[in-house]
Amino acid sequence: MIHRATCMAVIVCLAMLGILPGCLRTPAPRPLPVPPLLPLPAPPPPSATAVHPVILVKASSSAPNAQERGYAASVTARLADWLQELGIPFRIVDDNALVRGALSGASVVILGYNPNPGTLELMALNHFVKRGGKIIVCYSAEPRLASMLGMKLGPYASAAEPGQWSAFRFNQAAPAGAPTHVEQNSPNIRPAFPDSPDARVVAWWETASGKVLHDPAWVRSNRGYWMSHVLMEGDGEAKKHMLAALLGSCDPTLWRAVAEHAIGTAGTLGRYASLNQALTALTPTAAQKGQSARIGALLTQAEQLQDDMTRSYRRGEYSRTLTTARLLDAAMTEAYARTQVPRAGEFRGVWNHSGTGIVPFDWEETCRLLSQSGMTAIFPNISRPWTALYRTPMIPLSETARRHGDQLQQSTEAARRHGLEVHAWVICWNLEGAPERLLAAYRKQGRLQVSATGDTLPWLCPSHPSNLAFEVESISDMASRYRLDGVHLDYVRYKSSDYCYCEGCRSRFVKETGAKIRRWPADVRSGPLAANWRQWRRDQITRMVTQTRRQLAKVAPRTKLSAAVYTGYPGCRDSIGQDWGEWARLGLVDFVCPMNYTEDRSKFIAWYRKQSAFPGVRDRLYSGIGVTAAESRLTAVGTLDQIAALRGEGSTGFMLFDGNRTLERDILPYLRMGATRTDPYPAAGGD
Repeated sequence: MIHRATCMAVIVCLAMLGILPGCLRTPAPRPLPVPPLLPLPAPPPPSATAVHPVILVKASSSAPNAQERGYAASVTARLADWLQELGIPFRIVDDNALVRGALSGASVVILGYNPNPGTLELMALNHFVKRGGKIIVCYSAEPRLASMLGMKLGPYASAAEPGQWSAFRFNQAAPAGAPTHVEQNSPNIRPAFPDSPDARVVAWWETASGKVLHDPAWVRSNRGYWMSHVLMEGDGEAKKHMLAALLGSCDPTLWRAVAEHAIGTAGTLGRYASLNQALTALTPTAAQKGQSARIGALLTQAEQLQDDMTRSYRRGEYSRTLTTARLLDAAMTEAYARTQVPRAGEFRGVWNHSGTGIVPFDWEETCRLLSQSGMTAIFPNISRPWTALYRTPMIPLSETARRHGDQLQQSTEAARRHGLEVHAWVICWNLEGAPERLLAAYRKQGRLQVSATGDTLPWLCPSHPSNLAFEVESISDMASRYRLDGVHLDYVRYKSSDYCYCEGCRSRFVKETGAKIRRWPADVRSGPLAANWRQWRRDQITRMVTQTRRQLAKVAPRTKLSAAVYTGYPGCRDSIGQDWGEWARLGLVDFVCPMNYTEDRSKFIAWYRKQSAFPGVRDRLYSGIGVTAAESRLTAVGTLDQIAALRGEGSTGFMLFDGNRTLERDILPYLRMGATRTDPYPAAGGD
């Protein structure tokens, strides 16, 4: 089954990775019940001095297919990053290793996404729990696992609208040190409910508007914890703090490990060997800026917090140690942020993947925040080929727009009041998540992409005349009826080099090039016609960009045209047919935004230097910074560093991904302290 349109903002994010895990779609009917668990020889009890007291289990046999296993691997990697950043000793094993005794010596097992653990794995986990081990489960479809923890598994449920499950609200039953509120925008849940005297709900789901629901987010028992969804990206600091509290309540020795790590890393800004080294580096810099008094006070505060943190640790107050470490990090981050200076005339755009604003459905507040933070443009994700957040006769209106109104109209009106540009972000070709009846109709008409092996993809074929006309005309219609500063193309490409090899592509290629094909598709994939074929594929995508440019010139001549593009140019010319360097050189686009998502500053700059070196590109290039992308999770310091690096290279602008609550809370406040500050600095030495 396909999720409702209202859930697609999150699902498309995952679809970009080519995955649609079971935790994000309606599960298939469960098989017949299996016999109850049988006894196995019990492994030895957990050791307080175990080198790896925490076991993180990556799904292998518990995931039904390669896509599910791929998604599980990404969840495992995310959790591993957080555990490593907390300083918690852990190791990663797969499902099958549990049966072979991998739990020996462990105190806590984390099942980050293991939807259907088998009977032998459940037996191993059951014995682990009986000898005192604890399990933390994130989204499972196995009722016997829930029963093992003294809980009862509830039914799967999809969100009726975006933002239905937007945060965890922890209550008084939560473990010591847990944050009160953690952001997490989940499109669906499968909750567990207390089913034993020691089990209780410790966190409820909260809506985007702040209403606390009666849907359990986290349930606790003496045997562990159960979360009703997977831990997704976003609000990383709060989620790390939450994990520390959960793990510390399962094994108190882990709190000490977290506290020790915090003492060694707090305030170092991720670059210095110690806090003292960071203080030494920032002190002379502060004297050169217009905020030296404020920066000096922050550095003094940091030293005091370091003393408080050390005292808390010595008293064994490990939760307080971590809380103080976070305050220390915030003080040093602010001090560093205030050493930055703005650059006049710079383009500063923000992608908003939800299409409903940073503050959901409140474009006035969204635009006020962005304007005060020195941003110059917002890029709301406003349409896909099968659903739109604005009113148009060409694309069905989404359920979100039915409930909350025309998002394009609301965003443009609010943006004008706050001096921001609006560039309508349009998804091209991609039909992932579209209703099956629409896909069936397109499949019958031969309008979908086909792989070299004959598999049909839910993407429109770019060479099909009807698809081309639809894309160009729908954009033209939108630009003619709304006051836009720009149209921003995304997915303006093929999915990969494996597409498209439909019969329509074959006949149109032959007709347009005069090629003689003897073996299809071998001749065009790697045979004598490969070079001609690659150029023809590029031409299909470039034709769409060219015709869009021409139509915009007719109906909205002041509207800019831009595109989100792949990092690896010129390689993407052949792989996905995206010749964006040529688009820039010919002036078909006003600018391009390579998605340069990485946490590695040197790699980020190397990409930009290579991209900007192509003829005609430098002045049309706004590098994408992956603040909360799947490929990178940047702190405020990391974001500031990439902005500073771009400025050092002479760049005239940048783009931030994504415009969400994490950006609002953790990044923008620090940017507006210096790098994108809008009010003038005081005299030297002042505040």
